[in-house]
Amino acid sequence: MSLENAKVNLEEFAKELNLEGLTFDENHTCILGIDNTFSLHLTYEPNSDRLYLYSPVLDGLPKDDKVKLKLYEALLEGSMLGGKMAGGGVGVAVKEELILMHCVIEMGIGADSLALRRFAPIFVECVEQWREKTKRILEGRDDGTMPAPGLKAQAAAAQQQQQQKPQPRPGEGFKRV
Repeated sequence: MSLENAKVNLEEFAKELNLEGLTFDENHTCILGIDNTFSLHLTYEPNSDRLYLYSPVLDGLPKDDKVKLKLYEALLEGSMLGGKMAGGGVGVAVKEELILMHCVIEMGIGADSLALRRFAPIFVECVEQWREKTKRILEGRDDGTMPAPGLKAQAAAAQQQQQQKPQPRPGEGFKRV
């Protein structure tokens, strides 16, 4: 049942993107290119009934230890309780010199069929902000500010959700008691 929830979520997300035929491969993974800049990976894990979203923040770690320390400190601070990473976090693959940002959407019984459609833009915006922050750190021009977790996407989703709510007709608003 949960795989079906994940498939429905992917179908709804595909509709939003106008990408017909978007499906999971035999490993329950779907990879999308984002503006020819980075990839968004969606992987359904059947043992946990979860849909994992993950994207590279950096490919190629800095060689300078001071820069690397500053980068790691910023990433750890931003991922504390998921506060600046859309509720997710980051992981570092040192040998592969790769930093990934990740989040999870539950796909168990009762999963919302629009969860991915609503959440993916927030996640992508957050990845873009962290990619920019990482670039500033590597270039030595970081101002110390932390990315905000998907504020543009959250505002757009709230506006879209408000437009989808049926509006009361005159006289159907609040009633005095």
